Amino acid sequence: MKFQNYSQIDFIIYLSMYKQDDATLYDQKLVKNLIYPFLRKELILPSQEKQFKFASVMIIIHFTKGDPHILLIKRTKLVKNHAGEISFPGGNFTKVDVNMLQTAIREIEEELGISIKREQVIGSLNAERTLTSRYIIYPYVALLDKIPAITVTNYEVEKIIDAPLVSLLKSRESDVKHQQEYSISQLPKFTYKNEVIWGATARILDQLAKLFSHEIDY
Repeated sequence: MKFQNYSQIDFIIYLSMYKQDDATLYDQKLVKNLIYPFLRKELILPSQEKQFKFASVMIIIHFTKGDPHILLIKRTKLVKNHAGEISFPGGNFTKVDVNMLQTAIREIEEELGISIKREQVIGSLNAERTLTSRYIIYPYVALLDKIPAITVTNYEVEKIIDAPLVSLLKSRESDVKHQQEYSISQLPKFTYKNEVIWGATARILDQLAKLFSHEIDY
């Protein structure tokens, strides 16, 4: 398999020339070449199955500080589902949305005031189903040079988490608590500062972690 501009062997040799935490290691071009071949590119519409609800989230990987960071939010206690949990910005598909990508773009504008252009979205990861509700979540990936200063005005957002991407992915552990609670094996969790990321959000992050697995003790 070859990346867009690097063969896999050349890519690994390139990585070995630098320290793991070197900010120049994962520039935007390199990150895109690493993950783009594995993303879905087709148009996604919600299923007609009545037993599920459908939502989209936007995984924003930005390079405002040089090295890649990823945006997450902590949901307030006011929301109906997943109150107080860490998630990607996003929300429910509605009748005004043409497809699931439009849902993600609309929701990121409403929650964080960030306007995402379609050309900044490079594809989507596999959908994940929530453990505690009947949602199927479609995660889109956007690469941004910079993000604006964000002022939280949406009642759904308690705080914004702007985490270094590689450090966050390296925090992966087995989520023993929820594995036992839901009788599901191999559930992951991630930690940033004092916040624990679990559930569908952690499984979406886990998809990214697998793409970075040669650099992460996975």
